[in-house]
This record gives sequence, C-alpha cells and structure tokens, in this order.
Amino acid sequence: MKARYVAAMVAALALMTPVQAQWQESFESYADGSILDGQGDWHGWDGHDTPFARVASQFASAGSQCLSVSGGTDSVHEFDAIDSGRWTASTQVYAPSSFAGRVYFLLLNFYQDGGPYQWSVQIAFDGDSGELQCYCGSGTPVTTPLIHDAWAELRCEIDLDGDTIEILYDDVSIGSYAWSTGPFGGGGYGLLQIDAIDLFSDSGNFPHVTELYFDDLRIQAWQGSVGTPFCFGDGTSLNCPCGNIGGSEEGCRNSTGVGAKLTALGSPVVPADDILFQGSQLPALKSAMFFAGTNAINGGQGAVFGDGLRCAGGSIRRLGVKMTSGTGTVNYGPGLGATGGWSAGDTRRFQIWYRDPQGGPCGSGFNLTHGIEIDFIP
Repeated sequence: MKARYVAAMVAALALMTPVQAQWQESFESYADGSILDGQGDWHGWDGHDTPFARVASQFASAGSQCLSVSGGTDSVHEFDAIDSGRWTASTQVYAPSSFAGRVYFLLLNFYQDGGPYQWSVQIAFDGDSGELQCYCGSGTPVTTPLIHDAWAELRCEIDLDGDTIEILYDDVSIGSYAWSTGPFGGGGYGLLQIDAIDLFSDSGNFPHVTELYFDDLRIQAWQGSVGTPFCFGDGTSLNCPCGNIGGSEEGCRNSTGVGAKLTALGSPVVPADDILFQGSQLPALKSAMFFAGTNAINGGQGAVFGDGLRCAGGSIRRLGVKMTSGTGTVNYGPGLGATGGWSAGDTRRFQIWYRDPQGGPCGSGFNLTHGIEIDFIP
C-alpha cells in the first residue's frame, strides 16, 4: 500500500459540524467512456487527476453504466464531515474472471489534498490470489473468496456514536472492529467521522491491474424498521400446510430447518423512497421473487400456498427476482416506489416467494416469508 501520513488536526477539528446527508453515485449522468476525475466532485488523490477510472457501459448492476477501475486509479470523493449517528456505506462490485492485480476500497476519516489523511476502512480486491482482503482494524487481512462474473455487494455498517464498524461481502460478515482503533495512514487519531471515499489501485505496470467494476456507491443514514409484520408461520396465524411451523415471527419452516423472515428498514415517506427490504433464513442460491399486494389475505391470516402461507393479495406488483446469497439472504431496494406504484395514503403488503426444491418439508418446491404491511405517508 502506498505511503500516506497523518499530521496534527486541531485546526481541522474546530471546523467540523454534524451533517445528516446521504450520497449516491450510479455513474448514469456521465458520458460513456469519460474520465471520472473532474466530474461530479470526484478528483484525483492530492488533486492530481488521472485517466484510469472511466465510466463504462458493460456489466452495469442497475441502469446502463458503471465505473471501470484499472491500474493507476486513485479517485477520491469528499464529504462534509459526517461525524455522528449510524451509517451504511456500500457499493456493488463486479470482478471478471480475468481480473488481475489489486484494487482497494478505502473509507477515510480525514482527508485533504497534500495531507493530512488517514482511513479506517481498507478493503483489497486481489485478482491474483482470488481473494477479498479486509484489513479489519489490523495489518493482517481477513480473507474470503472473491466472487467472479457476478455483482456482489460490499457493505460497511458504521456506528460513529458507538465507535464500531462491521464489514459484509455478499451479505456475509467478514469482520468487525472499533472504527477509531485501527486507522491506516501513519497515525492513531481514528476520528469518528466519514470524510471521503477513495478507489485506489496498484500502478499500471507493477503489478498490472486489469479492470474491476464498481456501481451504486452509497452512504446512507441508518434508519430503524418500518411497517408491521403479520401472517406468521409460527402457529399464530393459519396453520402451516404440513405442520411445518417456523420459529417465532418467521414464515413456515423451510429446508434450512427454520422459517424465512422479511424486514424493512427506512421510512414510509413516499418522496424518500428509501426502504431496504431484507430477506433472511432462506435456502442458499435459490431464486426469490419480491412482490407487493393491496390486500391482506384472509384478514391477515393468510392462505396455504406451497410450503407456506400467501399473505399479500389483491392487485399484485412484482418488484424483482434475485438469487439468494450463499447464506440465504436477499435484498431489494431502495428505490422501488416507481415500480410499486404506491402513493401517500396507500397501504401495501409485502412478501418474498422463494424456491425450495430440495428438502422442503411439504415437497411443493417453494415457500414464502411472512408479510409486512406499510402505510405510506406524504
């Protein structure tokens, strides 16, 4: 990793003010093939722009464009100091099977051109070893296999008030540590703030770095659960079809031995459109369809459907089909309002239908989570 240093920060600390802003970068507003540095508040490290991070139209995770990072990239996006609260910093990453060399994702707790600067998150995507390497608060990395030829989410769950961070890759926890105790860059200040993102690669010739792709970068304020769960497969609603009762506030039991769950994080405010729906305890690497209905079936008790209970009915909108992760999780949203078609004053019931072809208790080959009901407001 290239040498960087940290100097005294007393004057800078005096200027910091709390900011509760959110940021997203999808690279859709830039011309295909254009150089990232110099656009959209992106710039090169120490103000030295380079041509090595370019907008690309292949492999986009959403929309039509993403970012191609190759050897020599060192692109920075700064923020007004985010110095309190709980935040999620995330990006989608695509590593072609041909990817070689090493590319880093860094979150800095302090940055200014020419220094001082230091960072609390250092994640390496190593194409030569085929590993993601998390320097989770120490100089010895925690490693996990790199996912090739598919988009995978890198997510950092940051609690600045509690001084903690957890790193997840493809919804699997890689490690957690204190944000302030393991900063890189030559100092031990560990400021409790998020000041910048840096996408950095080894030089173009030593070793050679081929393209790695990023899309949908976000920094979002953490928000609590929204909506009311209902129609459980734990015996409090209609009986599960073959006695396959799940645990408390789960769907009916599936091949994993438990019932699948659905949670919603965000706000019911329609213009915000920031709800993240998360399915968990599903069979791994199976297709899962997320949908919304205008009615709650059977007064919210549900109706037998496959190995589970159908909870959401009426007019149905399909909101997406995805594969579950290797640990049986799947996420949908945010930004589903246009597809869902809801407005202020509307109520929608949400549910995940998923494949469960091997070992499902009732043998139908599919099952469902419980439901969540959300009342949307202006």
